[in-house]
Formats: sequence, C-alpha cells, structure tokens
Amino acid sequence: MSVIAEFTIHAPTLALTPTLEAVPEMTVELDQQMVAQGYTPLVIVWASGGDFTAFDTALETDTTIASHAIIEDLDTRKLYRLELSRSDLQEVYPAYQNVGAIPMAGHGKAGVWRRRIRFPDRDALGDFQQFCTEKTIDFSLKRLYTPGDDDTTFQLTEPQLEALVAAYEVGYFNVPRDATLEELSSKLGISKQSVSERLRRAQSRLVSNAILGK
Repeated sequence: MSVIAEFTIHAPTLALTPTLEAVPEMTVELDQQMVAQGYTPLVIVWASGGDFTAFDTALETDTTIASHAIIEDLDTRKLYRLELSRSDLQEVYPAYQNVGAIPMAGHGKAGVWRRRIRFPDRDALGDFQQFCTEKTIDFSLKRLYTPGDDDTTFQLTEPQLEALVAAYEVGYFNVPRDATLEELSSKLGISKQSVSERLRRAQSRLVSNAILGK
C-alpha cells in the first residue's frame, strides 16, 4: 500500500538553498517541476512574504540557479521560472523517480524544503532516506500516513490542510502575527473570505477530532 510522507530536507546544494538562506523571510511554493533526460531541469515557484529586491539579487549569485525570470507579478506574490544549474546542484527529483514516488507539494523557507511525497510503499521511502544519507542531505520525517487514513489527517480536506500549513509557515498564528489574512489569501491565490472559512472549518475539525475525539 502506498504511503504519503511529509518531511523536510536541507543541504547547501539543493535547489534555491543559497537564496532561501539569504532571504529567510521569503517562502516559495513549488508549482511545477520538469526534468527530462538531456534537458536543463526547470522549476516554477510562487514566492511571497519577503523582500523581492533582495530575493532577485540573491538569485543572481545562487550557484544552483542557471537563470531566472518572473512570469507573473501580483505585487505581494510573484511566479518565477527557474532553470537549475546541473554543475552545482544536488538533484533530488531523479531519486523520486527511481523509487517510483510522486511529488505532491513543496514549500521552501530559510534554506529548508518541506515536501509531501507519495511513495509506493514504506520500502521506497526507506530507499529515499538512504539516498539522502548517502548524499549528505538532512532528512527529517514530520508525518507519515496512508491515503484516506482519517486517524492521522484528522478528517481535514486537502484545501483545509493546505490553508493551515500555509498559515503556520507565514507566521499567521504567531503572537503578534507576522502575516495578515490578505497576505495569506495572496499566497494561496483565493479570497480572504475563503481563507477565513477554510481556517475556521479546519480548526473546528482539529478540536473535534484531535482533542474531543469525536
């Protein structure tokens, strides 16, 4: 049976690590990732929450990035097209392919990538962890569950889980808050009302299922 793993990985040669460490307040969300044999690896990411001038400057000297371009500029959120540099890059995507894994989501901040990946079984996850050890990539498993396992997902829908994770990562739950509801809605690409509703419903389910045990 397949398993879904949520984990963090970190290494100086992972894509965008130098830039994310130089601008630690910036969050990038993986939109697309394209790797084909004989071609330059390409990723499309949304960036938000930080200084875009500093981010662009850091990209210029990032040895893991061969070239970059802004595809969409929404003021508080920008979509970047990044060509990766094979010479200074530790590629991870081929390792997913080798074990039959399917990338589902990815966020990067302060030099650390948080990934959600579907593995065909636990052995495949173990093979990927071994790959990380051999390549000196810091790997930390945060969550492991099977598809449809309500006991571990607390019956949250995917949009609700996405909203909660995004809110946590941008500091929306901090006291005082590091991000506004408007900034969170921009990151998720939905209205403020939709974000507010998702967060309320997600928090209600968490209390009901995780605390009250209903």
